[in-house]
Amino acid sequence: MKIPSRIRSKLPLIISAAIVIITFAALFIFSGQNGEESSKLSGVIVDFVMKIFKLETDAATVSTVTFIVRKLAHFTIFAILGASLYSFTRSLLLKRPYISTLIIGLAAATLNELQQLTSVGRTASPRDVAIDFSGVIVGSAIALGVARLITHRR
Repeated sequence: MKIPSRIRSKLPLIISAAIVIITFAALFIFSGQNGEESSKLSGVIVDFVMKIFKLETDAATVSTVTFIVRKLAHFTIFAILGASLYSFTRSLLLKRPYISTLIIGLAAATLNELQQLTSVGRTASPRDVAIDFSGVIVGSAIALGVARLITHRR
């Protein structure tokens, strides 16, 4: 079955919009978790990492791995947001999709941290805003690079 060209031409817009929406929904859900729920989710991943790398289970090691896992989670989900936002804004044919992506990404990072203030046992951190925004920068830079590679191959 062949996809009609009018639909095919809108696929990048549709797919990137769907990923942006799903990522924002995930951010909203994760930020809305209370401290205990958030720690439980991180704990599962920390246990996995500890077993895979056969790390000592002393308090200092667990604390360090927990910190790294939590910050990498922030960075990664915002990198996904950055890449999908860039693709989305580029599909909208905006003049400066990268700038639009960075503005929206910074707003999302800030609002994400502020939302955590409404959850019991959670805090907002300027450091996390910086980590989140770094994810947006890296994700959107990767998407920009991929878009340029595709454009130059044509």
